[in-house]
Amino acid sequence: MSQPYRDQPWNARFGKMGDQAETVFEEVRPLGPFIRFGWNRPQGISVTHMPVVLRHKPDYYAAGSLIEVVGLGKDGILKLKVSKYEALKLWRQLMAGDDMMGQGGEILLFVWNSHKKMYALLSWEEQKQLVAAARREGIKEFNDGNRYFPIPWDSITAKASWVEAWQDPPS
Repeated sequence: MSQPYRDQPWNARFGKMGDQAETVFEEVRPLGPFIRFGWNRPQGISVTHMPVVLRHKPDYYAAGSLIEVVGLGKDGILKLKVSKYEALKLWRQLMAGDDMMGQGGEILLFVWNSHKKMYALLSWEEQKQLVAAARREGIKEFNDGNRYFPIPWDSITAKASWVEAWQDPPS
């Protein structure tokens, strides 16, 4: 029997981090056609020393919006890194800057729940509300010192304007 994802060594987790959630996003195509925007574990280049806004580029661009794709597992808790949220806030400011030209875009969060086989798409306003509630409950910390907002799946589905079930299509 294979080890649960959370118990696997960092290198094993890094090698497939986000793959399942991004695969679902690409197959579901909730906003229609898309292009890859963010990094996909670049080979031979460390993003550690990049400014946070570059390190956490949203994953995709579709329909005038930038989309960050995240996943959560059996525990039903989205562990949204504080640094990722702060970077998304900066991307939101960049996207909103186009509002003067009438072309402002959105920063969306696509959340894949692999245990329940469901996804949610959150607007920036919905994300802010979930983060504010998580902040009130208390920011948590990973073993490596990275801080995160713990956001329960039930809170996500209660807040999101778009939640759907998804099963792998037949092979």
